[in-house]
Amino acid sequence: MNKKKKDRFLEILLVISALFLGVLVVILVYRGRTETIISGPDNKSTEDRIIAGSYPMPSEIIDSDITTYFAYTEIPDIIFNKMKGVSYGEDAPVAREDLRYMTVLYWGTDGTAHKGELIVNKAIAQDTAEIFFELYRASYPIESIKLIDEYGGSDEVSMAKNNTSCFNARKMTGSDTWSLHAYGLAIDINPLYNPYVGTDGTILPVTATQYADRNNSFVMKIDEQDYAYRTFAKHGFTWGGSWATVKDYQHFEKETG
Repeated sequence: MNKKKKDRFLEILLVISALFLGVLVVILVYRGRTETIISGPDNKSTEDRIIAGSYPMPSEIIDSDITTYFAYTEIPDIIFNKMKGVSYGEDAPVAREDLRYMTVLYWGTDGTAHKGELIVNKAIAQDTAEIFFELYRASYPIESIKLIDEYGGSDEVSMAKNNTSCFNARKMTGSDTWSLHAYGLAIDINPLYNPYVGTDGTILPVTATQYADRNNSFVMKIDEQDYAYRTFAKHGFTWGGSWATVKDYQHFEKETG
């Protein structure tokens, strides 16, 4: 190949390469503008990988996304089979058909998005969807949202893992009366940092002693200035941290009559 032809060939090659790179840049920029996504870390459990994926960032999520990412349905058989004998015993005070299976997005304490699962009463399902939509849009940090069945139905273990949850057919702490959790009408948020404190000094979870003194400042602390408190209150929920004797700083409930 003579020098002239060789130079011409190199020019054509450079033009083709430039065009290819230009197209690639346009595709990446367009995708970044129209489909901004975030993914969770690689060190998730197998189950996390099954339900996790790529989701709109809090700054990108729009009102219509609520029906996609904060959806609820009647409890599927595969989920209810996991609940039977764990969070849902034979003596559960609420019927399956009065409960809803819900998936939500939440902004993890690791700075990425995750998909969580909740079982809630159908009477508060729409409120709950709107609340978690607002929390996500505000990048409110939540460490974990898993069904209590992932912890064998143990409230103590779930709280110690700082897991946010709702339904569990159990009695109130120190009582034979059904908790509102047993009806799917109460939600506990970041419970490790917002413990239950009894009148006898009982602190639950037991690993949360350092967070029982609410005069201290720390991450994920719920008080009346907290965004979660204000969001739940706006939707008609009451907060266990405002109770006169027992304090349940993680707890939001809504009685529906």
